Amino acid sequence: MIKPIAAAALLLAVPPAEAQEDCLPPARAGQLAVAMLPSLIEAAARQCAASLPAGAYLGNGARTLSNRLRAETVADRAAAVDTMLGLMGQAERAPDQGPDQMIDVLSAGLVASLDAPRCRAASELLEALAPLPTANMGRAFAAALGLAAAEAGEDAPPICRE
Repeated sequence: MIKPIAAAALLLAVPPAEAQEDCLPPARAGQLAVAMLPSLIEAAARQCAASLPAGAYLGNGARTLSNRLRAETVADRAAAVDTMLGLMGQAERAPDQGPDQMIDVLSAGLVASLDAPRCRAASELLEALAPLPTANMGRAFAAALGLAAAEAGEDAPPICRE
């Protein structure tokens, strides 16, 4: 699950208003990752349903986490889509497609390659993160994205070091 989340956040990495900066502030990277997380959780739950053991968090308790994050990141989800569109060179969303729909489509694509071992790992990761407040979850993802960006080198925008 880390790679899809990292990929999603790195796709959204540089908002149009900040495109002139050399790096993405960690708080912004975390905010974008957490804003996408509800859709990623739901897409992963669908993708992994057949391969998860009966009591796996992703198949059971993750819905509560997804609902909580969705409620707490409403404004951030629209900003995440606007950032993504800016990176793609589009000025605005299609009038018939809201931010949640766009993030849902992207999320489904990002989790499509999850296999059974990755599904179990994603479930365990989400279960460990679930008790964290949303702000702390954002900081954790920002740190993970910083590592992913460093590994990707020039293929990904760097996360600023504060």
